[in-house]
Amino acid sequence: MKRNRPTVKRAAPRPSGPELAGGVRNSLISVLMLLAGVWLFVAAWVIGYPFNEPAVDAHLNEMAVGVVVFLVAVARLVRRRGPVSDLVVTAAGAWIIAAPFVVSYGDSSKADAARINDVATGVVVIVLSVISLWIARERRA
Repeated sequence: MKRNRPTVKRAAPRPSGPELAGGVRNSLISVLMLLAGVWLFVAAWVIGYPFNEPAVDAHLNEMAVGVVVFLVAVARLVRRRGPVSDLVVTAAGAWIIAAPFVVSYGDSSKADAARINDVATGVVVIVLSVISLWIARERRA
């Protein structure tokens, strides 16, 4: 007669020190990307862009890039990230840096603030994605 033993579920192995530290760094980068996306989305209201034709273009551009960065950051938090997410964020950062020079933002002090904001935020987003790519490369090595 066979005895039925209850099956015991074994817990997944706990990550070691370097793995745990890498996960925390990736989560921190994702949260910072999330905040950058939110900032891009609300920057027009915080900075106070005038809502004339060029500023509307700047605002729509920032909102679109902000949504992309935000959604990628959320995806990075809920699933395992890959290099594609970092490349998407890098491209979004490059576009938000180039946008003030490609899309006319107008000629006012608020337009200058929008340009500075876009370049600064774009640099931050690119730096975060490059750091994330570097961390992934170091983990593979």
